[in-house]
This record gives sequence, C-alpha cells and structure tokens, in this order.
Amino acid sequence: MPDWLVSLLLDWGALFRPYVRDMALAMVATSLVVFGDELNQIVRRQTAHWHFIWRTGIFVLLCAFGYGALTLFLTPLVAKQLGQLSNLWLPWISLGVFVLLGILAQRRRQA
Repeated sequence: MPDWLVSLLLDWGALFRPYVRDMALAMVATSLVVFGDELNQIVRRQTAHWHFIWRTGIFVLLCAFGYGALTLFLTPLVAKQLGQLSNLWLPWISLGVFVLLGILAQRRRQA
C-alpha cells in the first residue's frame, strides 16, 4: 500500500478517535433497540403466569432501569474495545458494526 494512502487512512482514523465513546453509546443503544424485543419476549414468557400488577412492575423496571443499566455497563466496555483499535482500523470496524446492525434491524423489520 502506498505511503500516501496509509497516511490518508491514518488521518481519517484520527478523525474518529475523539468520538469513540459516542460511537460506543450509539452501538449499544442500537443493539438494545434491535434485540430489545427478544429480551422483552423472554421476560414476558417468564412472567406470563404472574399477576398483572407484578408483570407491569417487572416491565417498567426492565425498560426504565434494565436497559439504562445495560447501556451504562456496556458502553465503556465497547468504547474500550474501540479505543484499542489503531487509527487505520477504527473507521472500518466502526462502519462495519453500524452496517451489520442496520442489516440486522432490516431483517427484524425494525428499519
């Protein structure tokens, strides 16, 4: 690969570096949207025989606190992984993850 191209790609990757945490948050939030329905269905099946009040409370806790806690816990982990990528790979991996999430959302008819 020519030096000028490597230099250009490294500079392009450096533009992504300040936004690693934001990209991680977007990846986690998008993943929760894409896969959240399945998690809701699992909880719904587990609590189907419970009283309406308890089911509603569990659903509120899951949506209000569960997804928030998952976002707070997973975002730094994803940001750490993204931060360990070199500037050469950071844009490509990030774009690849977002494209993959878009494909998964489309397959699940959420886009």
